[in-house]
Order: sequence, then C-alpha cells, then structure tokens
Amino acid sequence: MTTMDRLVGAGVERIDGPAKVRGTAPYAYEQDPGEPIAHVAVVQSTVNRGRITRLDPSRAEAMPGVLAVLTPANAPKLGEGLASDLPVLQSLDVHYQGQIVAAVVAETSEIAKAAVGAVAVGYEAQEPDVALSAERPDLYAPPKLMAGFATDSVIGDVDAALASAAVAVDATYETPTQHNNPIEMHASMARWDGDRLTMWDANQGPHNIVNDLVTAFGLERDQVRVISPYVGGAFGSKAFTHPNQILAAMAARVVGRTVVFELSRQQMFSLVGHRTPTIQRVRLGADAEGRLTAISHEVVEHTSRINEFA
Repeated sequence: MTTMDRLVGAGVERIDGPAKVRGTAPYAYEQDPGEPIAHVAVVQSTVNRGRITRLDPSRAEAMPGVLAVLTPANAPKLGEGLASDLPVLQSLDVHYQGQIVAAVVAETSEIAKAAVGAVAVGYEAQEPDVALSAERPDLYAPPKLMAGFATDSVIGDVDAALASAAVAVDATYETPTQHNNPIEMHASMARWDGDRLTMWDANQGPHNIVNDLVTAFGLERDQVRVISPYVGGAFGSKAFTHPNQILAAMAARVVGRTVVFELSRQQMFSLVGHRTPTIQRVRLGADAEGRLTAISHEVVEHTSRINEFA
C-alpha cells in the first residue's frame, strides 16, 4: 500500500485547521510585537509609465500624527541586486501603474491613509506598451523558465508527424490576466533591534524573504528573522518578496518603531504580481485509431520590462 492509498479519502487532521476555522489564528497584521505600532500607507502612481516631475509631501508632513513621509528624495538607499519592483522609492522613474512613489508613516492607519491624499505628485507620462500579440516583432524565447526549467523541449519531428497524421487539430486559446486575492491580503510588520530585523509577514517562503532583506539592507542572514506562523491563502503570490516587506523594514528603520504595512484589497491588483495573460497554440495529430502521434504546444505571454518572469 502506498502513501497515497493511505491518504486518499482518509480523515487527515490539519494542524492549523481548528485555529483557522475559529478565527483564532492571528494574521501577520494581528501579531503583538510588544510595543505601540506605527502604520504605513502609500501614494501610488496614477500613470502606467513615465517619470515623477513634482513630489511635495509638505502638507502631509504637517498633519498631526504623521511621523514621516518617505519619497525618493529622502528614502534610505537600498543595496544593489534587488530584482523587479523591490528597489522601493529609489528612483523617480515610473514602471507601472500603482507603483509606490511615496509612503506615509503615522500613529494610526486612519491618519496615514488621510495623509496620502495630501502628498502632491506630478508626472511626465510616456506611452505604455501593454498590448500582447502573437504577431509582435519583439517576441523572444527567455533563457529559462521559472524554477530553472528549459524554455523549449523538442522531441522528434512534430511537423512531420502532424503532416502525416490521419487526423489533426490546430487551435489557439487565450487566457486572461489573473490576480491573486487570498482572504488575507499581504501584510508585513517590521521591528529593528539595533542592527537586527524581525518581520512578522504573510508568506509561503520565509527563506526567500530573508535573502532579499539581507540584500536590501546590507545585513547578514543571522541578523534577519521572518516569522510566518499562518498564511491566510496565497495562490503562489506569497512565495516571493514584494514591495510591502521592503517598505515595512525601511519605514521601521526611519521612525525607530515597529511599523505595519497591510495592503488593501485594491492594492492586491498592483503590488503583488499576477498571472500573465497567454496566447496558446495547440496542435494535435492522431492516427485512424485515435492514438496521439504528435503534440505541439506554443505559448506567448508577457513579462515585466524591469524583471523577466516566464
């Protein structure tokens, strides 16, 4: 009897099940760091592509309860080698709509969110390039796919097999963009004790997060602790580092207090990645008895201009 034979249909007890269904499993936002918590809210780009030409935080900074407003002008410099959208507030360039262009740290979440609207931002917008098509002249095969798999696999002569098949099918399918929306939005609570960083975070892979925090803040691995006792859903989006972890750690260092940054439901559509739309051409060949003799599957998908992901 295999392990699968013993498990399929069995009443396997899930260790965190009772706590989750009773609502007693605390999300990252609900952890108790043992001291008052400051809150982060962010100003997000309203253009798809371009450059910030004006950024005035003075009205927000003057609001009671605001501890700091971080912008590319005053944000701490992060280490080199961070991928994609992780160099938060390091440049005036805008790469995507919803990109973080400023961050407010305040005594309460209400004050932080109110102060976001007091930050004045102007842009020089550029034309975005977002149309996916199988006819684009700049399509290319990436060096590798996620997890290091080879981009293409070719076994035999599929074109010859299709040409000689008794029956052949040639169809193209398209899938839409899909966004991750688990019950628990992404949230990060960060605290510095001297040069040591503790982060309570909703994620599926603490080791991945540690690596990026080490790079971002010039630390050693033993100086960073990421705690993720429960994950309130993920769909893969919590397997990687996103701007929330970097910004929470940055804000905590600036104000010298524990801070928390919880994404809103709307921000889940711009700050934590997504599943790319695809164009998939599938060709099948079979003999007269219905046995497959050829399979061809070709995919076109989009990727970010600031970090390749396939």
